[in-house]
Amino acid sequence: MKKYTLLVIIFFVCSSISFPQQIVLQPMPKKLVMLEGIVSLSSCKPIEIYSTNEEENKAANYLSYLIDSKYGKNVKIISDDLINQWKIKLKLIPYIKEMFNDQFYKIEFNQDDKRIEISSASQIGLLYGVVTFSELLTREGSCIKSKVYYVEDYPSYQRRMFVTIPTIESVSSLFDTALKNKFETIVIASRQHPWYEIPANYLAILSEVKKWKDKYGGPKVMQSHNIYDGRDIVISDESDVELLKSVIKTYYNHKVEKLMILSDDTPPFEFGEGYVLTDDHDKETFDHFEAANTFLMNELVNWFDKENMEIETYYVPAFYTYEEMHQGDMSLFIDTPWEQAAFDPFYRDLKYIGENINEEVYLIWCGPYVRSRKITEQDLTSWTMNLSGRAPFLWDNTIYSHHPFTSTPLLTAWNNNLPNNFHELTAGNGMFINGNANSESTIVSAITTNDYLWNPVNYNPDKSLEDAIKREYGSDVVELVVQFKEIELGLRKKIGERKLWFEVDSLWKKIRDIRFITEKNPFYYHLNYTRLKTLKLQLKASVPEPKSKKEFIEECENLIQEREDILQKIKVINQKTFDRLVKVVEPMPDLNLIQ
Repeated sequence: MKKYTLLVIIFFVCSSISFPQQIVLQPMPKKLVMLEGIVSLSSCKPIEIYSTNEEENKAANYLSYLIDSKYGKNVKIISDDLINQWKIKLKLIPYIKEMFNDQFYKIEFNQDDKRIEISSASQIGLLYGVVTFSELLTREGSCIKSKVYYVEDYPSYQRRMFVTIPTIESVSSLFDTALKNKFETIVIASRQHPWYEIPANYLAILSEVKKWKDKYGGPKVMQSHNIYDGRDIVISDESDVELLKSVIKTYYNHKVEKLMILSDDTPPFEFGEGYVLTDDHDKETFDHFEAANTFLMNELVNWFDKENMEIETYYVPAFYTYEEMHQGDMSLFIDTPWEQAAFDPFYRDLKYIGENINEEVYLIWCGPYVRSRKITEQDLTSWTMNLSGRAPFLWDNTIYSHHPFTSTPLLTAWNNNLPNNFHELTAGNGMFINGNANSESTIVSAITTNDYLWNPVNYNPDKSLEDAIKREYGSDVVELVVQFKEIELGLRKKIGERKLWFEVDSLWKKIRDIRFITEKNPFYYHLNYTRLKTLKLQLKASVPEPKSKKEFIEECENLIQEREDILQKIKVINQKTFDRLVKVVEPMPDLNLIQ
């Protein structure tokens, strides 16, 4: 016999309806059709919301939470099968290919049956439908109503992963923000604790994660670990592997269903050999660095299968782009005496990974550069060939690359040049978004990024940014918040430009010294010198010639005052927004000490 959970919302009689301007749907559903009629969720009888299984129940709990948070104590969950005029049904339905992916959801109003049905093939899809439904409700006095409409919606990028640094206090607000903005996966950033143990404070965070997930379900959660950070893992040592497994199992028991293992940036590197193992027994056991990591990843996947653990797995190799951590832009090695030493380890490692790591593991790539500002199909094809025919999964650093002299996106819309069908070409139909999404300086950019990932064809950066600021800070301060951003970034840029100008002069003195050492050597030495000279000229041309020290200080002080004036105007209108924005104001250096 099916158990029915009835989510009952008590409303009162009321009349007409209008949708206020402040309702901003983001991301906008792919199909939303307004139909004739208005539903008054109104009479003295309650509204029944039916859920018949665990996944539907969790979505019902979240709908209760949303309405309670937005409209006050109007929601109760009861078990009595009350009869009422209108019913809301949360319904898991079988997946069919026409849905594109399992996050597809529909909202339908059936006036004959007096039923509002929110349906999806997945629990997280139900949550997205619940969010859209809650945002299209409106209240007049004590009355809540809805226009009649029809929604069909799904994200173009199925996997949308956002890096975060959660705290015990922030888990609920972080997960709530993720669902309201339809983020698919919250990533617990690597290096938050060692790969081989979980401190007590992180166990407390995981307890909060499990509490949320037990009650509401989504979003999905990923654990990420760099296994060569702090203490290098010894893969041939079974006890080390068991320590890593223990950490993974603890996360899994706390409702974390994705795993990313990283071996990038931190391992030792030797030119001509590539990345190298540090343990002697590992060196004796494995032919090279990525042979060891491939063994580990396969061991983990086999262990997951044996333990019946459903964990989606990702691997970040040491070589993850042509802009190499130690070698720089690898194209500069082409047609030089060092080409083979640069590329042989690179091709060896990626070929080995592509041919030997379990096909269930997604392999990470950053595009042609660490912060790729353009990615073409040819770029993707090239990297797929490096991986012996396996398409990679994109790690995106776009939000770090918008502004000069700062890596913070600071209230900036995601904007990059990717093929419109990129989600159909890469592995996993998704993207990993780097940047602390629960940071004040990044959250707006994260929202706009998800906007793009949801519907890249119709994405408008300016509109997305305006909507994100409205959602986060309120519609009454949008222009002031944008002005604050421009002044804050302008101040950082002004200081950075002056520093760069004078540092380039110091660099040029060293470059001139190199010229006189290399001028009588073969051509490739001369070629490297000309590259250095080009670098100097490009850096110098990238900033204006500095004004006098006095003028520079005056301009900076004027900007500081303008910034303060804007913040005070925001404070008068919205104290909470003021309190949030002052956190991202960068402390000023002593301007007199800048050259």
